[in-house]
Amino acid sequence: MRIVSGKDLRIATLSGAVVLLKANEPRDVSNTIGSIAMQMGAKQINDIIGVVEPTPIEIAVIEEEVDDSIIDIKLVAALERLIELGNPEDFKSDGTPKAAVVNRAIGRTVRSDERERAWEVALNS
Repeated sequence: MRIVSGKDLRIATLSGAVVLLKANEPRDVSNTIGSIAMQMGAKQINDIIGVVEPTPIEIAVIEEEVDDSIIDIKLVAALERLIELGNPEDFKSDGTPKAAVVNRAIGRTVRSDERERAWEVALNS
């Protein structure tokens, strides 16, 4: 299971296992640890582009030094996944991702300035 949390978490099980999660850093963990982490506010990240399992906690965001703005980690992860997949039909002739592809991956309409800032972060990660 791949998870991410908006804050540092220390997860301990009854068997004595302890896992430390750093804020806004996706991590692969066992289903048991992942379940506990999600109860503490973490999100599960699926392999499908931009899909995060629903929980009552808001999606984690990270602060980046890109125009002093807050960048949505889910959006950056989706863009990184688009880069990994490298499907030419997902990109415009200038190499940037098509807005419709990004919107579909995230499940909402992404503003162009938000998409551009996240694209810069994804390219430089």
